[in-house]
Amino acid sequence: GSGNCDTEVRVALLLKEAGLTDFTIECVDMNRHMLERGRAMAAAENVAAHIRTVEADFNRWRATQRYAGVLANQSLHHVMNLEGLFDEIKRSLLAHAFFVTSDMIGRNGHLRWPEALHEVGNFWNELPSNYRYNRQLERHEPMYENWDCSTEGFEGIRAQDILPLLLERFDFRVFIGFGNLVDVFIDRSFGHNFDAAQTWDRAFIDRVHAFDEHGFAQGTLKPTHMMAVMTGEPGAVHECARGLSARASVRDPAAEPRN
Repeated sequence: GSGNCDTEVRVALLLKEAGLTDFTIECVDMNRHMLERGRAMAAAENVAAHIRTVEADFNRWRATQRYAGVLANQSLHHVMNLEGLFDEIKRSLLAHAFFVTSDMIGRNGHLRWPEALHEVGNFWNELPSNYRYNRQLERHEPMYENWDCSTEGFEGIRAQDILPLLLERFDFRVFIGFGNLVDVFIDRSFGHNFDAAQTWDRAFIDRVHAFDEHGFAQGTLKPTHMMAVMTGEPGAVHECARGLSARASVRDPAAEPRN
């Protein structure tokens, strides 16, 4: 899911800066126009020799070789066939290779789970009216609507399945889980209504973030984002930010809300 290959070109530049010259980054995406833009960007940044584009659907992707590393950057929450993709990634990794990802792991469609939705409503009631305008949907929301994004563009189509399925197949060497209620107030729909230069705005966002962190520590909330480094085989060293492990970050869909 490399899209325009922006991230991959930046990684190629960083590898070159580190003195590495013998590498190729294979960029997989189903959109040929985005891949064309990626090739143009790679040429402009003088890393075209290190970027190879592959037009393919990651729901049916099959590796043609083994890799020293696999990167999925904000793409897994668009995948329907997570099981097939994760199995293929694991099969394609060389020994000691890393699978690195940054992605969404909250409820499908980026909805809030019931326990989070209840608390969003409490914070929502504090907002001035003009802060409740949805910039993406171009509408005013007196009450926060728990909008299901999966109805358009496979957005968060199986987000809640990502982490459990990864745990079945990979060993998490590094896990950073974060975000929940705060997503609502800083994301594209409502985040632009806040002004970082305003004291009240900063204090409000800080309080919502602190509420999330307290919920993670108590187990009443689960993170909706992750950054992770995994391997196909078990390792001895595991690092979890704030002591929050990948397994502890799974929200069971059948679990009753905890307040």
